[in-house]
Amino acid sequence: MRRCATLALLTSLMDSTASAADPVELSAFIALARPEPTLQVRYGAEPVQGVDIFLPTGPGPHPVAILIHGGCWSTATSGREQLRHLGADLAERGIAVWSVGYRRANEAGGGYPGTFQDIGAAIDRLRDDASAYHLDLSRTVLVGHSAGGHLAVWAAARKGLPTASPLHVSSPFMPRAAISLAGVGDLKSFAKSIPLHCGNGILKILAPPDRLAEVSPAVLPAPDATTVMVSGVLDRLVPPYVARD
Repeated sequence: MRRCATLALLTSLMDSTASAADPVELSAFIALARPEPTLQVRYGAEPVQGVDIFLPTGPGPHPVAILIHGGCWSTATSGREQLRHLGADLAERGIAVWSVGYRRANEAGGGYPGTFQDIGAAIDRLRDDASAYHLDLSRTVLVGHSAGGHLAVWAAARKGLPTASPLHVSSPFMPRAAISLAGVGDLKSFAKSIPLHCGNGILKILAPPDRLAEVSPAVLPAPDATTVMVSGVLDRLVPPYVARD
């Protein structure tokens, strides 16, 4: 029964954009209306260390989509604000949204280990606040786009981190499924492309060579969560071979 509920949630998330599956120019994406979240919570002192919460109407308990925004792990793009259109849309479909902001690689405290510690802390905060917002922790899915896709699959696998790692926590919250939208699962195989897309220096800050085994999902033990990697055949930045890798 729980597996059926998870698959139903995955289907709902994918169907939410099925009517607009044609290629979208960046300018059109930027122009989308982005409603304010129902509320926001903070898990750290920095402005980016916050979570946008979108709540459906009704008493719940609501299934939850944990969103992780992309943008090359860099401050060159906006943060969690870029996914507010999706948060509002999913809430209208009865799915609560927990949309995570985090310190990017090229800002103070970001990169390794800060970016990953932020993702973990924001996800674990969901467990603490679930009852207050009538959230169903048995029906949760991670959804990340681009750089956020990498972070979503990493978060689904972080239970397998070695105990000596500064990214390890004793009892991480583990969502039941993860969806990576144009995300990178193998940082080593994609390493030559990252400077072209994201600029020099980002990868070294995010994934120092001696720490690659802690931050590249392809190296970590396989997650227990059902994991889906979605690639667009017309995606010039992260084409389908990246998901196959």
